[in-house]
Amino acid sequence: MIFNRTSIGLICIACILTLSLSIQSALSFEIIFCDVGQGAATLLHLGTYQILIDTGPDKRVLNCIGRHIPFFDHTIETIIISHNQKDHNGGLSAINNKYKVNFVYGPLPKPMVSKDTVFVEVKNTITLKIKNISILIHKASQSSKELNDSANVVTIHTSNKVSHTIFLPSDINGLELKSLLPKNTTILEVPHHGSKYGLYPDSLELAHPTAAVISVGKKNTYGHPSKEVLAILKAENIKIWRTDKQGELVIDLK
Repeated sequence: MIFNRTSIGLICIACILTLSLSIQSALSFEIIFCDVGQGAATLLHLGTYQILIDTGPDKRVLNCIGRHIPFFDHTIETIIISHNQKDHNGGLSAINNKYKVNFVYGPLPKPMVSKDTVFVEVKNTITLKIKNISILIHKASQSSKELNDSANVVTIHTSNKVSHTIFLPSDINGLELKSLLPKNTTILEVPHHGSKYGLYPDSLELAHPTAAVISVGKKNTYGHPSKEVLAILKAENIKIWRTDKQGELVIDLK
């Protein structure tokens, strides 16, 4: 095969771009609250290690992943499923078709995963540690049979230049939030996409996050986020980010 100067030049440029993307990806330490419509999907991009908490309702989650993971990276190391409702696990099949997934943590019944994926049922608290980040997964309630109230909640602690405690409560109710919300929470994903039952005036009695993220779809039929929840957050002077109005949110964790 004969290569001319143009071909060699293009190959060199492609190699440089690939190397640049590899370095950039390896240095990235960020959390992305994806815009997946009426649902939730949050990506932890920790250098060469990726954790996805929930997958949104459908294949739209792939757009978010593709914007932050290099095209040559075909592995998502860990997926955490909060509970088995479509707006939180509906994108899993699309992910399985495009990426190799090493671990899935979630509730029973076991979701459809590839034969090479290890599924771990969340029964008690599970702690994952990646570099300076710790991720705690546990069931909101061991006794409730209601899918939302027994969902797996996730607490993320960072200890880099700026420390964060990020709480992802899935679809739990406001009473559970009050008892489960870590006192040092800095960023809160508002429960149940801003439902009025997910946040009460006293839910934030023990913690005062500086920012709240509402993962919600445009013109959804549920009326999310509710005017009651927005009023509570504004009264507490908490910065609000809505994926239906502002799109995905990227926070640097370095």
